[in-house]
Amino acid sequence: MSNTYLDPYDREKQPHSAGAEDGSILAMDDCSEWSAGQRLLAAWHQTHAIDGMVPPTTPVDALGPLIGLVHKLVVDRERDDFRYLIYGRSIAKKANMGLDGQWVSDLIEPTRSVFLDHYRTLAASPRLFVGRLVYVGIDIPNREWVRAVAPLGTPEQGCTHFIVFTETIDDPRRL
Repeated sequence: MSNTYLDPYDREKQPHSAGAEDGSILAMDDCSEWSAGQRLLAAWHQTHAIDGMVPPTTPVDALGPLIGLVHKLVVDRERDDFRYLIYGRSIAKKANMGLDGQWVSDLIEPTRSVFLDHYRTLAASPRLFVGRLVYVGIDIPNREWVRAVAPLGTPEQGCTHFIVFTETIDDPRRL
């Protein structure tokens, strides 16, 4: 049995995407379609970004309303992979997986390939990304998620981290 505070998912059940046959991340170019969380992360990014990246020392206080719905990932160029430093508890519960300390390459398919491709693209060409993740398949709970990704880094170091906001499209948090 899981502890709903520290471990809000059921380790005996599969992750929500286990039945997915495929998935894709699609850009949402029309900002009038963005959720409140996407708009908040985009505004924070646009306020602080230099060359598409927010300096790592930038305060994140303005993102407080997104607690539980954000991840922080570190870019590991040697492994060509990304590790979750923080995995939002609200997302862990909906996705039925906790990923603090885990690598994107350890995720199940198709999530692994979709996220590796997405983060590799953004690490190579840092910029704010606002879009949605859609899974294809039969009987997939939480098949569609909105998301926004803000790269962190400096022009000298390149992209070193990502702050990622995500929530299910069916259950947006009121900010």
